[in-house]
Amino acid sequence: MYVWIGTSGYSYQDWVGDFYPEGTRPEQMLPSYCRHFPLVELNFTFYRPPTRSILDRLACKTPPGFQFLVKLPQVISHDQSPLELPGFRHAVEGLAQRGQLAGLLCQFPQALHCTRPACNWITTLAGELGKFRLAVEFRHRSWSREGLPAWLAEMNLDLVAVDAPDLPGLFPRGWVQSTRAAYVRLHSRNADKWYRSGEERYDYHYSDNELGEWIDELVRRDVEGGTERALFLFNNCQRSQAAVNARRMQQLFGERAPFVDLVPPMASSVPVQGTLFE
Repeated sequence: MYVWIGTSGYSYQDWVGDFYPEGTRPEQMLPSYCRHFPLVELNFTFYRPPTRSILDRLACKTPPGFQFLVKLPQVISHDQSPLELPGFRHAVEGLAQRGQLAGLLCQFPQALHCTRPACNWITTLAGELGKFRLAVEFRHRSWSREGLPAWLAEMNLDLVAVDAPDLPGLFPRGWVQSTRAAYVRLHSRNADKWYRSGEERYDYHYSDNELGEWIDELVRRDVEGGTERALFLFNNCQRSQAAVNARRMQQLFGERAPFVDLVPPMASSVPVQGTLFE
């Protein structure tokens, strides 16, 4: 089993001076990020559908083997627009051909309950995007039912496990898995801030004990031989907390589970392309 650790997004100005060196410009953030982590979730694609050229340009800033997880645009996950599927599929095919697409993430809103039309839309997404390794994250508790992992497994879709507050309407925190790939997204455990702005919702710092809970569970499941790949992505991105917690989890794996194959950064530095006149 291989363990991959990264963050949801990388281009945050408030990470400069803490995670990124002082003076780091936006175009320098991804190459700097690659020195610490082997993969990243692309968060901006949720707000605007990406083009193939944009994703290719990002890939050119990374070392060989670095992986991207691309979040589906909200017009697909939230608005359920089939018209957007061909363009999005074309955009991510470039990363797949480069061998740098770890998968796709469909983050459904809490407003999406487990209904027949919602299940039909998931079936449509599986048919359109399943070949790119599609993972689905549910927010509403109605999806927490015994048959969910098996149903998703039939379509080869990965079920995302979440670390979120214990609130009545939310999909419950804890390990869930539908295939031999585990996908964990760590958001926050602060119930008081969950329904405030996005900045407040994800303003949270995980303790060693909280991170250790996930490591211990993964080790238990590794003994059972049920997981080939485990992804841990931190979405608590306020004030570089995601990067700090992700690096700490790397250290904790070394301390608590040194026998686990933790995927390292792909390169200590990324070559910078010169110009014709250099």
